[in-house]
Amino acid sequence: MDIKRVVFIIGGIDIVLLAVCLFLYLGKDRTPPVISFGENLAGYEEGMDEALLLQGVTAVDEKDGDVSDSLLVEKIAGTNGKEVIVTYVARDSANNVGKASRMFTTTGSNQGADVLPVMGEGLEEGKGTEESGMSESETEGEGESSSEAEEDRDEEEGDDANGENAGDDGRQEEQGEQGERGEEPQAGPNPVLEMNGDVVNTKMGTAPNWGQVIAAMSDDRDDYNTLYNNLKLEGHVDLNAAGEYPVRLYTVDSDGNRSEVRELVVKVEE
Repeated sequence: MDIKRVVFIIGGIDIVLLAVCLFLYLGKDRTPPVISFGENLAGYEEGMDEALLLQGVTAVDEKDGDVSDSLLVEKIAGTNGKEVIVTYVARDSANNVGKASRMFTTTGSNQGADVLPVMGEGLEEGKGTEESGMSESETEGEGESSSEAEEDRDEEEGDDANGENAGDDGRQEEQGEQGERGEEPQAGPNPVLEMNGDVVNTKMGTAPNWGQVIAAMSDDRDDYNTLYNNLKLEGHVDLNAAGEYPVRLYTVDSDGNRSEVRELVVKVEE
């Protein structure tokens, strides 16, 4: 057989094989499914059924169409005790895997529709403490009046009792002054709260993600997570009603030092 003919035959076979491989390569599906989320009104609680987490979640593939049956929860990661991030995966017939994540508010973190503690509650507790202290003082005053009545019956015993009471009063005053000095917070630099915006957007039933507007938080002692958990809110946000709610946001470090107060607007959308 002519050598040239053999070479042409082998070359033709190679070209055909190359064309087949190229066709298979270009025709292969490499596009992963796209995961989309509906409106999420459920809160997350530890150990909740995976089916509840999959409610309102769909997956659509460009070639296979609806592949929502392949949806699975890959992992659940906590952030700061107030929210968790749930990661979903979906697979098509070509084994392409799509991933997406969304945030859930933990159950109990926004009871009463307040997204953070509202200033004023602590003051009410303080008033209750002061009223309790006044009641104790009145009780002590009544006891002292009874003691004085008994002292009138016996002048000598009254003099001794008065001397002891004077000594006790002096010690109590000294202890009170020491207590007041001990309750004074240690002076230190205030934490820094830097913002990159003044509007927070959220859906009804979903707590705002303050990370949208917080650029940075720093302190000489506390880390970011501590300062985030100590965020305080002045104002009220009704997560069950759409609207714009002006609030004031700041953080407090473990020494009681307060950052600069930032004015924001929380927009609750349907």
